[in-house]
Amino acid sequence: MPSHLAARRIHLRYGPDAPLVLSEFSLELRADEFVGIIGPNGSGKSTLVRALSRTLKPSVGSVQSGELDLYADLKAREAAQRIGVVPQDTSVTLDFTVREVVHMGRAPHLPRSPFAAETREDERIVTEALTAAGVPDLADRVVTTLSGGERQRVLFARALAQQPDVLLLDEPTAHLDLRHQAELLALAGRLAHDTGKAVLAVLHDLNLAAAHCDKLVLLSGGHIAAQGTPAEVLTADILQRVYGARVWVRSHPVTGRPLVLSLPEIPVSLPVSTSRRTHVICGGGTGIGLLVALHQVGHTVTVGALSDGDPDTEAAQMLGIPWAREAAFSPLSQAALAEAERLAASCDAVILTEVPFGSANLANLEAVLALLRAGKPVGCLHSRGTSFDARDFTGGEATPLWKQLMAEGATLLENPSAALEWISNTDYGNFAGTQNRGGSRG
Repeated sequence: MPSHLAARRIHLRYGPDAPLVLSEFSLELRADEFVGIIGPNGSGKSTLVRALSRTLKPSVGSVQSGELDLYADLKAREAAQRIGVVPQDTSVTLDFTVREVVHMGRAPHLPRSPFAAETREDERIVTEALTAAGVPDLADRVVTTLSGGERQRVLFARALAQQPDVLLLDEPTAHLDLRHQAELLALAGRLAHDTGKAVLAVLHDLNLAAAHCDKLVLLSGGHIAAQGTPAEVLTADILQRVYGARVWVRSHPVTGRPLVLSLPEIPVSLPVSTSRRTHVICGGGTGIGLLVALHQVGHTVTVGALSDGDPDTEAAQMLGIPWAREAAFSPLSQAALAEAERLAASCDAVILTEVPFGSANLANLEAVLALLRAGKPVGCLHSRGTSFDARDFTGGEATPLWKQLMAEGATLLENPSAALEWISNTDYGNFAGTQNRGGSRG
């Protein structure tokens, strides 16, 4: 399929002696495709939009609109008939009504005559654009009285009124709330897939980009660091290399598309001691933060029995932490429990997170008690002021085991920071939690 718009090995700079912002950059925008441009601040995203919209001419290379050179063969008016732009800056200083602003999108199509007037067809197109952008109720409002998000949608309607083949959106969700972010990007996707437009959007939110775009182009230092489907581009290794940030990438539970979560850094006030061997018993996502923290501090970590698909399983896999594997939606088997026991055998201490217990994972609580009785120091995460009963979904079988843990000397730990302090303490005494000797809580 031929491209609607294409950059061919372009170099871009702001002035003859300025450094290159984009270097040897090539990109094709095709019909039926929604492309997201992502990357760190200063990587060249907005500069690319300026080049593709006939605002900033490349010093080297060309931008092609179909078979024509965007700068050499097309005048500004002709380019505006083909390319619509929603700019990053939503400021409007003149007291036009919303409808008047959207009517400006029809200007490239009006006859070049001082007596030319808009037709009923133009009025119909403007009304449809207002409706598509979700602002028909604002049509008679003065645009300077609108919020930034409302102005953003008005400018989107103006671009729709141009009826372009290519739609360029520069950070279109910057001023929008969650609902309108999703609605605008869903509309952009429909314009690509249902009407054959080529749509490009500069986006900072990686999860919005993953959820809505067909293809992502990741920029870094004026070059393409990665491009492809969201799953191909949004990997932990690529994002850490480009953004310098540690992230956890998992599949969205509904769409299956990548979901990017930032990983917390360890507060500098927490102790970092020589490496300890820590066995963590968790589940249901209750262990993610602790696993990341222990891993970052440098402790050797193992994890008890977990089912496939559990968020804690994905975290352990991402961090390269060994765990005892069980099939999804299955009670913990003797094989998984035996593997967990093997992993725990050489640990210095055990930490139990605030995992809820049901019939499928009750054996993990029994394993914690067995490890305590075998002489392993055990710390149990449990928020102050809460009752263990709220975590017991076994019909009452788990609560006596918890009380036994408390009676036999497990240490209560109120949060992951307290757990880190406790695990770093040489004697595992009453350093960051409440030592329970002959008492119980919850």
